[in-house]
Amino acid sequence: MYQNQVYGKQYTVNHVHLQPEERIVKTADNTDAQLTGVLFVDVRHSSPALDWRQLLTESHDNGGDMRVIVRGIEYTVLTADGLRDDTDKLHHWEIGVI
Repeated sequence: MYQNQVYGKQYTVNHVHLQPEERIVKTADNTDAQLTGVLFVDVRHSSPALDWRQLLTESHDNGGDMRVIVRGIEYTVLTADGLRDDTDKLHHWEIGVI
C-alpha cells in the first residue's frame, strides 16, 4: 500500500515483493541512509500501475514522506527506481525503504 501523508491518498498494490536488504544510498538532500529493504513492483503483474517516481516527487514537493505498508509494517520510501528490460521498456520498480 502506498500512502501520501499530506494528501491522504492511498493505493493498495497487489503482487509485490519486499526483499530485506541493507544498502547505503544517497538521499535527495545528499546524505547517506541505510535501506532496510527493497520493494519490487512488477509492471505486468502488480496492480494498479503507478508511477512510483512521480508519487515520491509529489510527496517530497509537498513536504511529506511517502510511506508503504507491507504485512502491517510501515516503511518510509527513500528511492524509486524504474528498471528497464533489454528492449528499453519498463520492467519493474525497485522501491528503497527504511
